Amino acid sequence: MLAPDWTWFTAVPIVLAVVALLWIPGTALAAGLGAGRWPAIALAPLMTTGLVSVGGILTALVGIRWGLGAVLFWLIAVPVLVCGIRLLLSRSGRRVWRFDAPTVRWWEVAVGLAIAVVVAGYVFRAGTVRPGNIPQQSDQIYHLGLVRWMLDAGNLSSLTADGFNYPEALRFYPAAFHDVAATVVLLTGAPIVVVESSLLLVSCGLVFPLGMMLMLNTLVAADRGLVWLTGLLALSFTGSPWKVMVWGAVWAQVYGSVFIPAVVAVYGWGLRQVFAGRHWGSAALLFGVGLSGITLAHTSATFGAATGGLLLSVALSLHHALRGPGAGRVRDPGVGPARNRHQVRRWLPFAGFVALAVLAPLAATRLAPPGLAQQGETHRSVAETVIGVVTFWGERATPTRLASAGLFAFAVIGGAVCVRRGRDWWLAATGLVFLVLGSVLDATGTGLVWPWTWPWYNWAFRVQGVTDIYALALVVIGAGVVLAGGRRLGETADGRARPLTVVTTGLVLAALLAVVAVQSRAAARLISPLYKLSGAAAWITTDKARALVTLSGRMPPDAVVATNPWRGGQFLYLLGPQRTVIPTEKSYGSDISLISGGLKNMTTDPAVCGAVERQRVTYVITGGAMTAGNEQWYAKYAAIDEVDEQGGFRVVARADPYTLWKVPDCRT
Repeated sequence: MLAPDWTWFTAVPIVLAVVALLWIPGTALAAGLGAGRWPAIALAPLMTTGLVSVGGILTALVGIRWGLGAVLFWLIAVPVLVCGIRLLLSRSGRRVWRFDAPTVRWWEVAVGLAIAVVVAGYVFRAGTVRPGNIPQQSDQIYHLGLVRWMLDAGNLSSLTADGFNYPEALRFYPAAFHDVAATVVLLTGAPIVVVESSLLLVSCGLVFPLGMMLMLNTLVAADRGLVWLTGLLALSFTGSPWKVMVWGAVWAQVYGSVFIPAVVAVYGWGLRQVFAGRHWGSAALLFGVGLSGITLAHTSATFGAATGGLLLSVALSLHHALRGPGAGRVRDPGVGPARNRHQVRRWLPFAGFVALAVLAPLAATRLAPPGLAQQGETHRSVAETVIGVVTFWGERATPTRLASAGLFAFAVIGGAVCVRRGRDWWLAATGLVFLVLGSVLDATGTGLVWPWTWPWYNWAFRVQGVTDIYALALVVIGAGVVLAGGRRLGETADGRARPLTVVTTGLVLAALLAVVAVQSRAAARLISPLYKLSGAAAWITTDKARALVTLSGRMPPDAVVATNPWRGGQFLYLLGPQRTVIPTEKSYGSDISLISGGLKNMTTDPAVCGAVERQRVTYVITGGAMTAGNEQWYAKYAAIDEVDEQGGFRVVARADPYTLWKVPDCRT
């Protein structure tokens, strides 16, 4: 517990602040770039994320701190300027670019979002209990500490964001999630953990359903009723976002992945405009901002969107080629050379996209960074693999498996419908690609599929999370078809509804609600244990947090503290104003190595003394149990754990289980 005084009720104003930050500037920017009212609202969080993340980079490059002035410029002045330019162009009589998705019934959007928010709220409340809790995973200190590091430095640039982990080597890390969180903290003053938890809630309950609604409404759905079905089913999978949120706790990947449907929607709409010979400039501008947002949120999300976008390109270009005069014939001896050249040109985009679809997987084998191409083996039986696939790798409980199998059945129906329609087969193909990658990776390890799974660090559950995103679209389509079939079954010859219509529709809706209820409880059970870990299994406990707060009060605010990052002391960085010299257990550098391996000998070792002085270390915190299963790392930080009075260190205070020491002046 990092913010014990906060509950989800008291966090409601922070949730609303996150909503305001994501939607107000984003909607204005999207409208200024030509989006109609509905797509502007659906794309707003993606636009804001692009603004903040790109703005953070550019602001840092010109040497300006990220503060209130930078926030006002990027989130108010820039959208207003873009809208002003568009207004001037429209008043000048010029035809301005526009991106108008098919119309929606707003009540369906509202109903769908209301259901999604209720489901997300239930899972977060039941699973996390309080917004100040965190999943007890090693990466959490990074995702939380990076926000403070950014605010301290006044630097939100993803180009240097990994400098928090590696102080001596400022490196790139896709930090849009942290950029948005840092901006909310700057504006509200709320604890970082509360802001990040609120941002995750909004991302899952609002951002993702809206993006999926836009994708289906724009590219696939002829039935507008699929909009509310999307909200109903948006969080019915346990893999995405829930498993990704706690297994490894890759909050940045969760944030990036919620934008996949919106990015595919904008790209597909623009490509359709190109093939139709209409204005595509608005879609191109929106796609440019959106691409920067999703890439700086998490690069694996970009790969997930690119896969769907590439197969969509093949489908649209094939439809374009077959739709023209002389469809199905590349050359026709019965027409003139000019007509034949026109027919050949219609097939060129299709040939290009097919070539790209073939070359891209081949190129992936060459692009794999060293270390991510390492092979590892797992061995699952055929039965286990099949059960995993048809249940989307959900938990083993019988109700959950039945609910997941129901989702799989709807997905199969939706996939068949997409293939039958002709132009929508790309959606089924994309889902199948990730289904195969996720199942093979889970069943056999990386030996067969690592060239295409390295963007997800070859973790099966991360790839399966993308599978869930595309499968959701198929499930929604399948559920819509079943509902429509039930209505038709109960209609009379003149189209009037009979009682059977109400019965069949009610049964299908009851089945869908049952699936959502079962899956929501499964999601809460999935995330709850990792949020509630205690004792030696936890990275930070309530007792440790209280002790660190007590010790923080015994040090000056600008103190720099050395502590073993496997014992929980690194969370002082989030609980007090002081800085920790070893931010995470993954941090390294020459000075960090000297301090972790020789601090207890600093008065006799000039090299260690120099490192301590360069890093301005003034205090040491010892004590606290090693995180269970990581005792092998004791030796690496033994010189910190073993400081004593004989080495010149002086006890300042004790707060069980920690002891605070004052660092001696090693120059004397």
